[in-house]
Amino acid sequence: MNGQFVNNCVTVATDLSNTNFSNKDLARAGLLEAAWRHRLMEQAVVEIPTPNPESTQQALGGLCQQIQIQNQEQLQAFLQLQGLSSGEFEAMAQLPLRWQQWCEQQYSATVEHEFLRRKAEFDEVTYSLLRLRDGELAAELHQQLQEQEVAFEDLAAQYSEGPEQRSGGKIGPVPLSTPHPALSKLLEISQVGQLWPPKQLEGWWIIVRLEGRKGAQLDEALQRRLILEQGDDWLRNEVKNALATHNEAVN
Repeated sequence: MNGQFVNNCVTVATDLSNTNFSNKDLARAGLLEAAWRHRLMEQAVVEIPTPNPESTQQALGGLCQQIQIQNQEQLQAFLQLQGLSSGEFEAMAQLPLRWQQWCEQQYSATVEHEFLRRKAEFDEVTYSLLRLRDGELAAELHQQLQEQEVAFEDLAAQYSEGPEQRSGGKIGPVPLSTPHPALSKLLEISQVGQLWPPKQLEGWWIIVRLEGRKGAQLDEALQRRLILEQGDDWLRNEVKNALATHNEAVN
């Protein structure tokens, strides 16, 4: 093997062993925000107790599955490659649990208000949709529906130009936040059974009828989601402020 090549490799390896990554290095790798998020999460949960052994074991199992570690040998190889101790790896697994507990402490008192503020997003709707490019045909089909000359399902199956054609125009139940914002707003103010005249939406003429609505309930799963989303909003803002402060300091 070429001696110069070996020397070059040794030099590179030595240089890498002494590398400290700057914010700019992390930014170029697309990792800057993730690194700051992790640091700020660790700072936030510093007073949150570590999870119990059973929860920790479950978290360790989930983390190993996520990074495709299947046995102890693979785990040891991973720790050595990453330069991590077993304690640091355990802390990595525990962080999401501690973060969730921190979010619960911070936002449990406001989660009901957040739910009521955003309730329309989580209500589920079932609706019939017919869309086509021809405005005159849309007006004619709406007239037929209004006079109950033909079923919505039949017209949608025959004339609709979107994927809803396969279901006779029927869509849902889906969260009210799923459709196009303009369509979602229309459904939000609709009464069950209300048929809207043709409306233009991004190059289409659409005819819509609300078939049913199911009000959302603040169950345990939705409560956890809203709490974590509020925590994520806080974290995103803190990352933004931290980066702005750092950039001002170095410029």
